[in-house]
Amino acid sequence: MSRQSALRRWTVRGLIGLAVLLIAAVVGIWAAVRASLPQLDGNAAIPGLSAPVSLGRDERGTLVLEGRTRLDVARGLGFAHAQERFFEMDLTRRSAAGELSALFGEKALERDRGRRVHRLRARLTERFEQLSGEDRLLLLAYTEGVNAGLHALPMRPWQYLLLRARPQDWTPVDSLLVIAEMYFMLQTGSYEGGFERAVLRERAGDALFDWLSPRGGRWDAALDGSQIPPPPMPTADQLDLRRPVSAPTTPASAAPSSPASSVTGLDLPGPSRSRERGEQPVLGSNNWAVAGSRTTHGGALLADDMHLGLSVPSLWFRAQFQIGTGPSALRAAGVTLPGLPALVAGSNGAVAWGFTNAYGQWFDWVEVPPDAPVTTRTETLEVHGGPAVTMEVREIDGAPIVAVDGTRRFALHWIAHLGAAYNLELDRMLQVRHVSDALALGQRAGMPHQNLLAADRDGQIGWTIAGRLWAEPGLPDRYGRFVAPSAMRRDWLDPDRAPQVLSPARGQLWTANNRQLDGAPGDLLGDGGFDLGARAQQIRDRLSEREKHDEASIGALHFDDEARFMKTWAARLLAVARTDASTNPTHRAFVQLLENWKGRADADSAAYRLVRQARLRVLDTLWDAWTLPVLGDRQLDPKQRTRWRNQFEYSAARAVDERPVHLLPPAYASWDALLLTQLDLAAKEIAPDGNLGEATWGRQNASHIQHPLAKAIPALSRWLDMPSVPQSGDSNLPHVAGPAFGQSERLVVSPGREDQGWLSMPGGQSGHPMSPFYGAGHQDWVEGKPTPLLAGPVVHRITAHRD
Repeated sequence: MSRQSALRRWTVRGLIGLAVLLIAAVVGIWAAVRASLPQLDGNAAIPGLSAPVSLGRDERGTLVLEGRTRLDVARGLGFAHAQERFFEMDLTRRSAAGELSALFGEKALERDRGRRVHRLRARLTERFEQLSGEDRLLLLAYTEGVNAGLHALPMRPWQYLLLRARPQDWTPVDSLLVIAEMYFMLQTGSYEGGFERAVLRERAGDALFDWLSPRGGRWDAALDGSQIPPPPMPTADQLDLRRPVSAPTTPASAAPSSPASSVTGLDLPGPSRSRERGEQPVLGSNNWAVAGSRTTHGGALLADDMHLGLSVPSLWFRAQFQIGTGPSALRAAGVTLPGLPALVAGSNGAVAWGFTNAYGQWFDWVEVPPDAPVTTRTETLEVHGGPAVTMEVREIDGAPIVAVDGTRRFALHWIAHLGAAYNLELDRMLQVRHVSDALALGQRAGMPHQNLLAADRDGQIGWTIAGRLWAEPGLPDRYGRFVAPSAMRRDWLDPDRAPQVLSPARGQLWTANNRQLDGAPGDLLGDGGFDLGARAQQIRDRLSEREKHDEASIGALHFDDEARFMKTWAARLLAVARTDASTNPTHRAFVQLLENWKGRADADSAAYRLVRQARLRVLDTLWDAWTLPVLGDRQLDPKQRTRWRNQFEYSAARAVDERPVHLLPPAYASWDALLLTQLDLAAKEIAPDGNLGEATWGRQNASHIQHPLAKAIPALSRWLDMPSVPQSGDSNLPHVAGPAFGQSERLVVSPGREDQGWLSMPGGQSGHPMSPFYGAGHQDWVEGKPTPLLAGPVVHRITAHRD
């Protein structure tokens, strides 16, 4: 045998052996991941049960819990949450506490420092001991279920295998941290925007600040019918762009920085702290309700879609409770939030409820005097794969100092730092039987502030702010201002004095993150960055178009893509494009495109995308021109620049319509020239190849709903992410839809008619890619199908007994 033949033979054997090893490795990984699949059938042991608990599943994975007592059902829910979603629960508690580095290593340190400055684990450990006995027992029962579910898995959840880490047991304080993470999710933009407004007022003065930060206008749709008049337009003495003005070049140490550029650092969503031009996004939701007098069947109707970041699995977890047996049993259906034992939104057969984020001023920015006594605390951050690091947190009267520039220091006095802002009052929604009781409960709830809409079986509807309120008004002395430390001494409002609307005369209610009230009630809530109101106004008007509604007509509003707001900009742009369309073929094409537009934010519409982009460019141009003289270099720094907020629309649109010469940016010969330039540039941005007809809105707005690990490891995307599809909808109309943001659930229900109700969610029920419920229901959400609220026939069942 030749040496060459032997070499070939051994090479082949080596390749075969390598292939076998690779196959064995793949099989081993597959087996390990499969071993962490949640249990769906058989028996399970859960400590503390007073009687067996049934955990059923329908074809979508909806959890159907049946137990003798509320605490037993909480244990069962905890078991299911842990089996399906423990990794997501772990991320949530770690995010709020600033403990992600212990899982992900030093790459998460910057984010952890931004969160650890709030010291929420320490604060909430103290708060847990202050909770009512009933709340503590509920959290303890839920915790027993979570840890039983975690330990019942044959293998730790698959995500920890990839991270080479081990999960830590759940604690009752971790559930309070889940509430804290929702505060961060829903209110960070408000307090960051509050800092920027205070800087802007300080630099621009009151008159110009009011122009740049108007609080209301033509799109207002408040529940009390109020409309805030527009601020006066600046005179030429206050702002004249015809005069050469050199932008102030203020050293960073001489003017207050935003929290994003502070020494201690506040967390900003997303991978970068850079603040691109464009509108500051608003996290929010829609909900609406009609009274029994306005429905075809005489029962009140409620709809709710909470707009949040979309991921795989869904933020929410579908569940159906039955507590007890017989006629006195409590039955409820809706969505839960893994990490908490409560039903967040849904119906209990007598009352239905849903939420949208309430943008009041739930914070103060406190300028700390140089001689103020400051407490220093040392925090230790554990780092996976490396040594622990420490950081110092400085506080004044419990408020952390989170922004520092030169000798100026600023502390954040935030309601989420206070113990009374946390409790489990929301869980009592399972027991309420009338709207008035639901509103009273919401006013005592320790949770991020929400517009609570409720509807009951008797036909009543109502609104209030859920969440604890301060007794002192947020307006006018705190809006866009730094305050002294003495302003932190604030009392809690007696819940009986909280604003509410019960049984409105027109039989309809609506909220969409807009301002709800004026006068003393509005002053009490303050302004933390309300949305424009265009969504709310369109919902209100749609409700008014019909005398009687049913589930179908109420649910249709979830998918309303008419772009009433953007039509006003289309009219402006069409008018200016016509001025030279006869001689300019590009502008003639614009005219043809806009004249043929159907007035909707449709996925196949290029006209909508063009108008939208041109509007953003116009507002960017005016914002830069009007703020550079007063904000100076900070507007040139991507980490510090202040972006315009949605209400800036009022001043920008007024200037475009009234055309004051002293407010026209000097680069443009006329207002027509400004509009045409932005229209031309918008067309080049969306269609660099010149094929404007192919530059549809759906191409820009295609869905991109990812699993958290796929964001960190892109190679996993093809297996873990939901398919990308072009989407209709946008932010200033009822059907809110973005690539990874939008309707995290769609709920339609009339209490007592739950069998006619809808509940659809993106992203699926399970966090395990081998689960039959991974992505379950997502396609129905994409296609807008009215997925039933109530669970279908049970196809899997676990019977849990006391350990």
